[in-house]
Amino acid sequence: MDQLIEIMVLRVLCLGTPQGSVKETGKSLLRDYHWQNALHQVLWNAICAIPSENPEILRQLLPAQLTRLGFPDVEWEELFAPHSISREEAISLMRRMVRGE
Repeated sequence: MDQLIEIMVLRVLCLGTPQGSVKETGKSLLRDYHWQNALHQVLWNAICAIPSENPEILRQLLPAQLTRLGFPDVEWEELFAPHSISREEAISLMRRMVRGE
């Protein structure tokens, strides 16, 4: 699996799509996914531990959550860079990850 797709999906989980959040869908689709990049796994765990789909709340709470997980120095800011991925595209990317494409 392309690690670029993993980071794109993490960004979509944080920011949502123009059609709304895909965090709950992502948590369901990717619950058993083996992340190719260990840092992506850490980010995934932190994002899922925050009980909000609101990008501003995620942005505020993510650094503290990463610190609680033992990763205070993780670069997370890129997860909040604007993107133009639609809900349909995001779900398609997640399904590709699960299938290993």
